[in-house]
Amino acid sequence: MSRSIIAGLIALGLVGCSAGDAKEAPAGDAAQPVASTPAASSPSAPVASSRSTRTRSSGEDRPQRTGSSNHAVAQGTSISATIDNALSSRTSKPGESFRATVSRDVTDDRGNVAIPAGSAVTLTIVQLEPGSDQVRPEGRLVLDVSSVQVNGTNHAVTAELSPVSHSMKGRGVTTDEAARVGAGAAIGALAGQLIGKNTKGTEIGGAVGAVAGGAVAVKYAYRDIIIAAGTPITFTLTQALIFSAR
Repeated sequence: MSRSIIAGLIALGLVGCSAGDAKEAPAGDAAQPVASTPAASSPSAPVASSRSTRTRSSGEDRPQRTGSSNHAVAQGTSISATIDNALSSRTSKPGESFRATVSRDVTDDRGNVAIPAGSAVTLTIVQLEPGSDQVRPEGRLVLDVSSVQVNGTNHAVTAELSPVSHSMKGRGVTTDEAARVGAGAAIGALAGQLIGKNTKGTEIGGAVGAVAGGAVAVKYAYRDIIIAAGTPITFTLTQALIFSAR
């Protein structure tokens, strides 16, 4: 009977060893998937491409669109206008400003209306002097185009103004000219007294002096430059005019 017990124990020992070997085998097989996990991490390439996609979608690499909301009136564009109020060298002075009105629409480089007809143009008097035979018969007239107003906003303009049509009007004998006539008569009378030494010589000298004084008055008499209201003007841009379109 003891032999049977010993045989049983030996059988149990063999069964336990075979069970232990069976348990160790799955553990060894499970190590293989762990070694293959680095290969599974290869999706890193798509991650990089998705980052570059986000960078492109941010718009940083896109070309910027400039000038789409601006009007650009090209250099060399001629603009026609009419003067609002009359101008005279007798009443107007250098440094003063006056206005004209744009006669017809002015388009930009895309064909859109940039300066509509009716827009206000501001001009400045640079020089305005009456004419006289003694100094300058035709007088002196120099005007400058300062700005144009579009939608209530003034835009500085650099332009060349074509000659402006005007007329010359004599002032007549003013106080200054009358003083010259009187001075001429007095000088003539004094000369007559010295030459003729009598009243008749004084009268003749005075008459001669008056004629001479009258000639001096005419010589120095002013003729004013007159620019009538509604006079057409034309100016040409010497520099492109660019402003915001609203």
